[in-house]
Amino acid sequence: MKKMEVFGLQTIGEIEAGDELPAIIVKAVGDELGCVEDKDIIVMTSKIISKAMGLVKKKSDVNVSKKALAVSKRTGKDPVWVQMIMDEGHKVLAVIPMGGMFRNHVLDASEDHGRSNKLCDYEQCVFITLSPEGRLHTCDAGIDSSNHAEGLVSSMPPDADEAAEAVREEIMAQTGKEVAVIVADTELMPFGTMDFAVGSSGIEPRSKEFGMPDSFGKPKFGGMDLTAYELTSAAALLFGQVNAGIPVVIVRGYDYNISNTENIGNTIWSQTSSGKTRETISEILNVTAGAQGIRRRILLKIISWFV
Repeated sequence: MKKMEVFGLQTIGEIEAGDELPAIIVKAVGDELGCVEDKDIIVMTSKIISKAMGLVKKKSDVNVSKKALAVSKRTGKDPVWVQMIMDEGHKVLAVIPMGGMFRNHVLDASEDHGRSNKLCDYEQCVFITLSPEGRLHTCDAGIDSSNHAEGLVSSMPPDADEAAEAVREEIMAQTGKEVAVIVADTELMPFGTMDFAVGSSGIEPRSKEFGMPDSFGKPKFGGMDLTAYELTSAAALLFGQVNAGIPVVIVRGYDYNISNTENIGNTIWSQTSSGKTRETISEILNVTAGAQGIRRRILLKIISWFV
């Protein structure tokens, strides 16, 4: 029998700027699980890293520019929020309005339609952005006010892989155990939200079994499992999204491949030039057009000229 266990640490407490996360995690594991064990996987929310790094600010300290005001007027988004997204250096790829079909879908997933409607009215829309490092963010550049005091927001760590590596190295130094660290953040999906791995250290974030023989000896079209994402999804069931108070989860018993070089940034979100990205999108649109009727084919062809 194979077994994997997932433990949500409940004694982490509120994190403040300057706190030593590795020491806090090691103590919590000791108090709740006895000790850190070899090949433990530590999955932690990006928010506690942001708090420890002091990446929290007051909305009242944000200076709103004329450009942010103009974008706010067009989209209905709070101008302060627009300015914070701009300050992060993100490029806005798309704006999703919080109305119509989207709002109906949100209300279907809500037990309190009154509060949900007020939230949608306030937010107005969600920005899908691209970070300066080339990473896609599906919810306002990763800026977050949830589980913060009123008027406070946090931004994403500038390099989640680097943050994961720093936490991992210190935990291994304190315990003498081989561990892996994954940093998680919530992203918007077509039908809801999910937690994704945004940083990692000590684990191959993607399996390498594409083309390997299956149980019948045929080469498998697959085997590129997003291991770090799958582990993050398991941890997210304990994180919760409201007030669970569990920012760190220990996954124990999963036999992963150790890697001291691969991480989310250089494996899953491998960097490519913007020109290459446009070329790839254009190629996809052209091939897709070939499989469509004449009207869609013409439309997709025209779109590809502007990518």
